[in-house]
Amino acid sequence: MPGTKHNGGRALHDDLCRFHGALNMNDRLEPFTDEQALAWLLACPQGRIETTVSDLARHWGWNRTKVFRRLRRWAVDGYIVRALEPSGRSVITATSRSDHAANSVNNIVAVPESSKSPTSAATTTVHLAEQSERQLLGAAQTRRAVLRGTASAGFAAVASAIAWFGIKINAWYGETLGETAEARSLIVGLSVSADVLALLLPAAARALWVDGHRASSGVAWALWTTTLVITLMATIGFAALNIADTTAARGKIAVESQNLRARLDRMRAERATIAETRSAASIEAELQRAQPSAAAVWRATAGCRDVTLPESGQACANVLTLRQALGTAQRRDTLDADLRDAETQFARLPAILTADPQAETAAQLINWATFGLIKFAADDIRMARVAGMALMPQIAGLVLMLATALWQSSRPPAPPRISGRRSRRSAWTR
Repeated sequence: MPGTKHNGGRALHDDLCRFHGALNMNDRLEPFTDEQALAWLLACPQGRIETTVSDLARHWGWNRTKVFRRLRRWAVDGYIVRALEPSGRSVITATSRSDHAANSVNNIVAVPESSKSPTSAATTTVHLAEQSERQLLGAAQTRRAVLRGTASAGFAAVASAIAWFGIKINAWYGETLGETAEARSLIVGLSVSADVLALLLPAAARALWVDGHRASSGVAWALWTTTLVITLMATIGFAALNIADTTAARGKIAVESQNLRARLDRMRAERATIAETRSAASIEAELQRAQPSAAAVWRATAGCRDVTLPESGQACANVLTLRQALGTAQRRDTLDADLRDAETQFARLPAILTADPQAETAAQLINWATFGLIKFAADDIRMARVAGMALMPQIAGLVLMLATALWQSSRPPAPPRISGRRSRRSAWTR
């Protein structure tokens, strides 16, 4: 009858915890698995039991340390709440997260009273534990699988991006080494092949190691080391060539800018000392008007250019003053023209003051941050930069290996199977 079936299921649910408590290790063929022990706790009446760690260890066939660890983990996962009484006994209460396990137990058909011997109770309990464990751990396993699968996909995407850029770098550098088109294509092919091997070999080596093929895994790691050396040489060449060319170009501009700035400073300083404001043409006109005043000594002094006598100096004084003013005005005009040209040239130059600002600033920052205890030069930073750029493309294979490891761990393990009265231990461990 339906009512009998329901009441029998409720009675079985209420007696399930007592069935387990009545059993001892002589009635079970082997210890409980983690899932069966958790189902045992959650199937107790009203989801609550007062017991000791020693009693749980005896009922489950475990040691006390394992019981302590599992209770702590289940409490962290939210399946139970454990409180200690002053007497030292533990009060374990199932949380709302585990209600669906108890509901599933209530719907099971009652077992006849005549079959409730210790052996049949053990068989029924193990069967109920198997059903409960799949419901209890399904949600947790699904959530863990989603998180690990997402992380695996992210790592795989990053590894693919790193590998793509590494392949482009090595292909570009390999193309610069060939003299003919055929030679360049061959070198590019070898470089790309080495990069692909460097990407795939770590994941293959790990898979072989997990499967127990240790010798083959060692061969894979040896091959990866060889390809690593080849790809490192290519990336070092790429980094050194491009950084050296860029630094040299910046250095050339920086030197030109510094020289031009120094020249501008000199011309501006000289221009500031010139106070003559008249134009050269007006001074030339005044000079022409002043020359007749020196006509008496003009021939004797070669046009007031060879003045040796005081009388000649007085006669040529006005002419000499105007000639000096003319020279100053001409120099002023020349400086103004040169300043305009230099300023135009300086404005066209890029705003580059140093050849390698990153290396110089990083070295200064380290020296400042360590109060001078650690002294770095710009060359040290340059070498570290080349090393980083050379090593970065090589980690693509290791990142892909992590992605495959996460993907494999995200796959839900096969649940333990029950064969007759003997329960098989779970094939997976936590």
